Amino acid sequence: MAIRTGAYCMSTAAPCTLPKRRTRIRKNANGGTGRMGALNQKSNRKGMFRRLLPWVLTLLWMGLIFAFSSQNAEQSSHLSGQTAFHTAFWFWPGFSELSAEEQAVWVENAQFLVRKTAHFLVYTVLGALLYWSASIQKQGRRRKVVCAWAVGTVYAISDEIHQLLVPGRSGQLQDVLLDSTGTAAGILLAFFAGFLWKKAADYTAARQNAKGKSQF
Repeated sequence: MAIRTGAYCMSTAAPCTLPKRRTRIRKNANGGTGRMGALNQKSNRKGMFRRLLPWVLTLLWMGLIFAFSSQNAEQSSHLSGQTAFHTAFWFWPGFSELSAEEQAVWVENAQFLVRKTAHFLVYTVLGALLYWSASIQKQGRRRKVVCAWAVGTVYAISDEIHQLLVPGRSGQLQDVLLDSTGTAAGILLAFFAGFLWKKAADYTAARQNAKGKSQF
């Protein structure tokens, strides 16, 4: 016979076993508990931000290219002329000594070079952003390069088609080739930048590891 009183058990024949208390552990949506769950949520938000950031920047840059292509011939010529004028004013010491007529002639002649340089540089940035976006995906390096270059080239073709619909503008095959080359240059720059970044991170981690071992 067993008599249980409060938290104690007095037995006259057999031992008395008290039931174990079960505590409920509330889990959050991520399956973690307490502080660990909050850390998991924060880590997930950071991971999503890192995945979305390159795509957001790429789309914004594409929108900027679209806005430039939407300018009519007069607006585009004015922008190219202003760019040529300010570039010469700041980087060519003798430009300010020219007469107004000579400056106007120089700016008019330089607009072609300014436009082509702008084409190349704008798509160089786009190529770098496209490769950055592709590098987030789990696929081979060669496939990332091909996909980034293909998207940049297709967008260049669509950009020239878009200019055919703008008053005074025209679509040119040589601009597509120039834009495609700029995209390839941007991909190459992004690839080497990522390579150097990884090497620097590995070097820093190796130094910290060696420093930690030397303390023992």
